[in-house]
Amino acid sequence: MKWFVLQLCLVLIWVPQNFCKDKNETSEEKMIYSTSVMSMVKLFEMEESLKTILDIYVQEMQSKLDLIKLYRDSLKRETWTTLQEKEEYVSNPLNAFPLLRRLNQDWPKWLRYIKLAIASKKAKEMEVQLKSAPIDDDLKIALKGMTRIEKFHNLHAEDLTKGVLMGKKLNSHLTAPDCVALADYYYNQTQFSGSTHWYRMALRLHTHPHGMIYAKVLGLKRKRIYKKYAKALLKESLTLDKTKPTPTEKSEWNRLAKEVTREDNYDNVKKLIDEYLSGDEKIFQEVAARQKRKPTKLERGCRGEWPRKSSPELICRYNRDTSAFLKLAPLKLEFLSVQPMILLYHDVLYENEFKSMRDIAMYNDSMIDGWTYVDFDKKGNPKQQDRVVKIISFQGTTAPFTLSINRRLADMSGLEMRENMVLYLTNYGLGGHFGKHVDYVELAKRPPDFFADFGGDRIATAVFYASDVPLGGTTVFTKLKIAVQPKKGNALIWFNLNHAGEPDPLTEHSVCPVVLGSRWIISKWIHERQQVFKKPCLA
Repeated sequence: MKWFVLQLCLVLIWVPQNFCKDKNETSEEKMIYSTSVMSMVKLFEMEESLKTILDIYVQEMQSKLDLIKLYRDSLKRETWTTLQEKEEYVSNPLNAFPLLRRLNQDWPKWLRYIKLAIASKKAKEMEVQLKSAPIDDDLKIALKGMTRIEKFHNLHAEDLTKGVLMGKKLNSHLTAPDCVALADYYYNQTQFSGSTHWYRMALRLHTHPHGMIYAKVLGLKRKRIYKKYAKALLKESLTLDKTKPTPTEKSEWNRLAKEVTREDNYDNVKKLIDEYLSGDEKIFQEVAARQKRKPTKLERGCRGEWPRKSSPELICRYNRDTSAFLKLAPLKLEFLSVQPMILLYHDVLYENEFKSMRDIAMYNDSMIDGWTYVDFDKKGNPKQQDRVVKIISFQGTTAPFTLSINRRLADMSGLEMRENMVLYLTNYGLGGHFGKHVDYVELAKRPPDFFADFGGDRIATAVFYASDVPLGGTTVFTKLKIAVQPKKGNALIWFNLNHAGEPDPLTEHSVCPVVLGSRWIISKWIHERQQVFKKPCLA
């Protein structure tokens, strides 16, 4: 039989080699244990070995479970059930930014970690949920909002990590990964002096036990932060003279940065940084304060540093003059400026009107991104700069709130609304703002048929404040040094054109970054074509 098999293999040379082996030669003879007590000892030893392996596995699983529990505990917060409570929670940037960053950066890593640790149907549910997590562009917008808040109000990284916002202690804080994300953003923008403070805070916060989470699950090891901090410190020191570096200088900086972070230099670099970090944090803040530039006029306005204007013309009174209805039900009016005319009405928006609009927007999920505009193209269309808000337009005359708000606005301004009933509901995001701009189109930039196609220029702008904003969100007129803090129920109206119908550059305005709170406004632009017979004389 063996001879036959060998002969067959010679003929069928394509048959795999193991087919050609004698069955008795290839298979191991299985041991029978039950026939001897001495043999059963081997079974005892086998199970002891398996138990040891199982114990090690349990320890590894327990270690992973302990990490998962530690992360779960770090996310503990009060249970919010109402929309108002949830909105209040995320209107704090020290809650909102970490929330968005975690969902973009941390949770996908936790999903991979859990899938490797435990096979569970719940991991699949997490995977489905995370398909709707914030994208990288979303995180960039949030980072830009956070750094905008920091710069506009000259805030310190240490205060923010501890939950102190413009002197107000909040029940929130930032973590080491939050700090690294902010530091990386500054570094990638070549703003090295901004990045060093956040890398320093990351090292201070990257401690036991949460440091294990950062290293094992998120891939954020202290060693990596040391290297990043060393590179940022080096580049910061080379850019303190404020001059723009040449390509040769940039190349030399990059060479030095690589040299500093070489693996064989790491121990020396770490030792130097540890000595550097042993100093009091206040010393770092004092050094940073000496290096900071002077605040701009806009930043000073947003910080509340402009003195309040007083003049015999700037008075508060009841308006009974701009419509027949106001003779029966006058409205509280405050004059903020006469040239150009800027008016602030008090208590002119009802809560049910705002809620009706907000509920429609939330139910339909129909709010779209709004942008800041810094200029107009040759056709008169505004150029986009930053996504900063969500906005929805309400058109037509069917909704009761559209009719009532437009009717009230006509009473307040003395202008015609019937040809344009559009209202815009806007909600600002994390650090949301609008840069300096005007609401009219400059004469030189008006396209042909501007009056016919666009209804003329925006003769006036109206903004109803639908929510209080505890910090930030101020409307500022930079050339007039007028600042208006959002107050729920108030409405701000200003005229963009003078009595001759010409654009008034003094109406240049901005919205300061929202620091704390949810800024809701209802706005409207009133065009001059509607006012052919009602255009007021402001002279």
